[in-house]
Amino acid sequence: MTTRLLPARLAAAALMLTLGAACDSQRTTSESAAPVSTSTTAPAAAAVSYQKELQRGDYSFAVQTLGSGSQRQLVWRAERLGRELASMTDNLEGTVLDAQVTNLNNDDYPELLVFVADAGSGSYGRLVGYEFLSRGRRALTLPALEGPAAAGYLGHDAFRVDGRRIIRTFPIYRPDDPNSTPSGGTRTIEYEMPKKEGLITMVGHRDGV
Repeated sequence: MTTRLLPARLAAAALMLTLGAACDSQRTTSESAAPVSTSTTAPAAAAVSYQKELQRGDYSFAVQTLGSGSQRQLVWRAERLGRELASMTDNLEGTVLDAQVTNLNNDDYPELLVFVADAGSGSYGRLVGYEFLSRGRRALTLPALEGPAAAGYLGHDAFRVDGRRIIRTFPIYRPDDPNSTPSGGTRTIEYEMPKKEGLITMVGHRDGV
């Protein structure tokens, strides 16, 4: 996997899409298999606050966010052998922590994983992800935290990919801890995506100092 500057054509398309967003307040998501539509009737453009280009085999992906506050736009584009597969923009409440391209279930199709910290004091972590299949794509999310894995959870997640696993780490809060000072150590949760199920599942968790 390599990381480079965002291609100029995606930056230009996303910029013009943002310019047109104010003209259609009812539409929060746009999606196409052709280049993102453009408009010139809106006010000044939002700044690019995150951008990353990724590649795996024949596939390449570009991800960016526009805006610097809690309300942003997430824009991504997928190509195979230089031919666009899909592009999408969606309203995002929060910030992108990282984007990775993976093959968690070791099949013929890659996944684009965008790790997000939601807006708010907890910065609760979540995943915006897709597996790109031979025809179309499948949305991917993390399962909800439940039981012992959720005890003491108040956000502030960190994510990374280790081989074919997603590793999620966050501080553990005791009942009287203020939001700024967790005192229960840390918890690490590991996720896999079995080929048969096609869903991301939790395979274990452990607590540490």
